[in-house]
Amino acid sequence: MKDEIAAVERHNTCTVVDKASVPAGANLLPGTWTFRIKRLPNGTLRKHKARFCARGDKQIAGVDYFDKYAPVVQWSTVRMMLCLAASEGLHTRQVDFSNAFVQADLKEEVYIQVPQGFLGSNGGTEDPVLKLNNSLYGLVQASHALG
Repeated sequence: MKDEIAAVERHNTCTVVDKASVPAGANLLPGTWTFRIKRLPNGTLRKHKARFCARGDKQIAGVDYFDKYAPVVQWSTVRMMLCLAASEGLHTRQVDFSNAFVQADLKEEVYIQVPQGFLGSNGGTEDPVLKLNNSLYGLVQASHALG
């Protein structure tokens, strides 16, 4: 959890604001943690992973997001490209972007409730909430923001 909070802070993903400053009519989304155990191919423990997410299932179309389409490649295209690379003796490379969603700018104003354990000393406000500057995992428009 500490690593995830550090990544969110490093990418300036959100700003701590007082709940009273949230505009009237804005939807205040719940924030949540997801936890996962990452394993090596032989099944042994590699690491524990925590990710801070927004509850996108609580978003309202026209208030929290306006567009959610994101182009996606078909698996048949990926397989064809890998076959072509193998038959032509080309090299392929896998790339994994760490914290990919939190690096994309967010056009809409989205506010999230602070989950337990996220802010050590309540962020300096009486009733803190998070105003998102960048996209966050779980948002409906997260994939669209990457494009």
